[in-house]
Amino acid sequence: MKLSRIVLPAAVITAGGMAAGAIVCSAAIAAAGIFTARKLARAMRPRFDLRGKIVLITGGSRGLGLALAREFAHAGSRVAICARDAQELDEAAHRISATPFVCDITDRENVSALVHEMIDRFGRIDILINNAGEISVGPFDSFERADFERAMNTMFWGHVDMTLAALPHIRAAHGHIVNITSIGGRVSVPRLLPYCCAKFAFAAFSDGLAVELHREKIHVLTVVPGLMRTGSYLQAKFKGDAEHEFNWFGISANLPGITASAGRAARQIRNAVESGRMNLTITWPAKLLMRADAMFPELNRRAMALVNEYILPSPDDAHREVSGHDLHQSSIFQAFTKLGRSAAVELNEVRS
Repeated sequence: MKLSRIVLPAAVITAGGMAAGAIVCSAAIAAAGIFTARKLARAMRPRFDLRGKIVLITGGSRGLGLALAREFAHAGSRVAICARDAQELDEAAHRISATPFVCDITDRENVSALVHEMIDRFGRIDILINNAGEISVGPFDSFERADFERAMNTMFWGHVDMTLAALPHIRAAHGHIVNITSIGGRVSVPRLLPYCCAKFAFAAFSDGLAVELHREKIHVLTVVPGLMRTGSYLQAKFKGDAEHEFNWFGISANLPGITASAGRAARQIRNAVESGRMNLTITWPAKLLMRADAMFPELNRRAMALVNEYILPSPDDAHREVSGHDLHQSSIFQAFTKLGRSAAVELNEVRS
């Protein structure tokens, strides 16, 4: 065999390897440059001053809404909170510096009246935080059409109606809209179908609204929280084998490491508003699940199907709905949900 027949291919392979290495290095340098440029741009971007701003938070009487009210009040904002339950609102108003308004956001007349009251009281609305929500847990066969309607009325139409009513005043103030969606609005998970349907619709609304209002200098932030320790597992409604559904959901929603405290989530949301971000995902498991679903959708679906089949409680088509407050909590369950019970007391999720 001639030497040239060995040397030439070897030279080509070597040259190709060097070229590939150069491309990889260039790409790495470019990526690092883009990352650094983004960091610098973010650092140089003027921060939105929350002092004196009028903030309206729906679902503000407990849970994340109450944590947000506390966070924005600490930042110097004048905070108004609304919810359906007058007693919960009064308790929340005693805990934080906020003005309470009774409002059922599923009623358009209530929404319109609330916005008029806000303008009469404060003269403007600078920031609207659409946060109100409710959770129903159970297998698909335990749900009826009414469950889907209720979820959509609260977590989609309620927020759409509130946004439409408040938007003229947000425009006048060149203000902000913050939409609290969910990881369930990016990746549909088993046993939460009505919730996920409503959150998917709301996330789409929020993303599109951010794009359309950007030219008007109106900032829309879409927040995608993962599991948070707010104590809301006690307020959730359970169907099917309610007690076992309550057990898996309550423990999952309170494990340290994979869940975020409500206070930490509220701080991240406030920082995102101040820095003018358009998207915020909270908790690393939520970020990981979104990436896995985008890159490996088939594998992700099959993995969740296995979890639904072999880990979650056996499906039960019982339609009776039970609140978490009314379900038995074993000593083992209480041990795993200690952080959640503390959050529930702090964030007004415990029945008086």
